[in-house]
Amino acid sequence: MDSSIPLHLAQAYAACQKQAFGHYENFPVASWLLPKGSRPYVAALYAFARAADDFADEDRYEGKRLTLLSRWGRDLKAALQGKKAPPIHQAFAHTLQVIHISPTLPFQLLRAFRMDVSRHRYSTWNALLDYCRHSANPVGRMVLFISGIRNEKLHRYSDYLCTGLQLINFWQDTAIDLKRNRIYYPLVELKKTGVKQKDLLALKDSPQVRRLVKNAVDFTEGYFRKGLPLLDAVSGRLKLELKATCLGGLGILKKIRGMDYNVLQHRPVWSTGDKAALAWKALFLPSPK
Repeated sequence: MDSSIPLHLAQAYAACQKQAFGHYENFPVASWLLPKGSRPYVAALYAFARAADDFADEDRYEGKRLTLLSRWGRDLKAALQGKKAPPIHQAFAHTLQVIHISPTLPFQLLRAFRMDVSRHRYSTWNALLDYCRHSANPVGRMVLFISGIRNEKLHRYSDYLCTGLQLINFWQDTAIDLKRNRIYYPLVELKKTGVKQKDLLALKDSPQVRRLVKNAVDFTEGYFRKGLPLLDAVSGRLKLELKATCLGGLGILKKIRGMDYNVLQHRPVWSTGDKAALAWKALFLPSPK
């Protein structure tokens, strides 16, 4: 445990790290690639966001999602005020305070999770990107703050990467989201490719649907690559972590292309071997461009 973390919070941070390492993710989370001193803080951020995301997504929370999200926000406010709060909130509030991160960022996250509960369609790319500005970008900015990076230009590069990763996750989880009546493909793209919502919700594969997915993948890769200059602006273990994350995102897009955009019947995932190769590439190959 980092020596700057008070002993009375050690158990709270340990709980966050257990959750960070125990949950399945495609992309590294508080991994060994990060500087050791940063891992507890990133784990606290992850544990806070992961639980809130589950409230918005997991079936077991149906009917009480907004109530749980509201309570999650109140508990963070309580922790920030030094009042009694659950361990995750205690650790995360300490992270925000010691790193000097504005609470605005985590509350933007909670707003995005509430949007997930009430909004299941996006008319244009701009509308979807606005959602990502709340759901994804705050995470990247907080990770940079934890790493001591406060340069606004670098934070904007991070925004491109984080929004890109959020979009990649949408295309990867297309079938899962459709079963929850969530369509993240902009409706203007459905119209352009001649895809009907009812056919998409029925997981009915077709050339039109694959064209829809291809267009989304092409847009996402172009958007994502705008953030890659961040990799050349950082160094050390943070660079390795970001390289692994970026390679992971681009790898999922490659897998989607390799399955001929059939995301309705297949979900692209990383095997154990893939993850080992990803770590090797992060360590030894040049950064993606």
